[in-house]
Amino acid sequence: MGIVQADISNLREWTNLAIMLFPDSSFEEELALHQKILASEHELGLLYQKDGQYVGFMHLSIRSDYVNGTDTSPVAFVEALYVLPDYRQQSIGKELITYAEQYARERGITQLASDCYIDNHASEGFHKSCGFVEKERVICFVKEIGCSE
Repeated sequence: MGIVQADISNLREWTNLAIMLFPDSSFEEELALHQKILASEHELGLLYQKDGQYVGFMHLSIRSDYVNGTDTSPVAFVEALYVLPDYRQQSIGKELITYAEQYARERGITQLASDCYIDNHASEGFHKSCGFVEKERVICFVKEIGCSE
């Protein structure tokens, strides 16, 4: 069947896929996030259906804040993209990216951005195979300072 937009009818399936990508998150946390996405004017959930089941998803947003490496605003941003392991290497991820590109173009947006963890070489390779160009690397720091109470 291909790409379908996330809605209330496939919310649980989308959430089940998301907790595979984000195993530290609970079903309830992801469900609440997806409900907010469905209500948002600037975010979109997409699912990929094949063999009678949902096998992948993408969370796409339109960001007007600064997005690392970009020089325009707003920017379409791939917040999350996941394909079940048995369905990888079948161009499903690339189809989702192509959809995101068209979605952005239709809204006058000229840049599609994304990110991945520095040690996620599979994601890095996927992005490059889709035509993304690495723009910068960021190291994030946190210092625990306690509470003054």
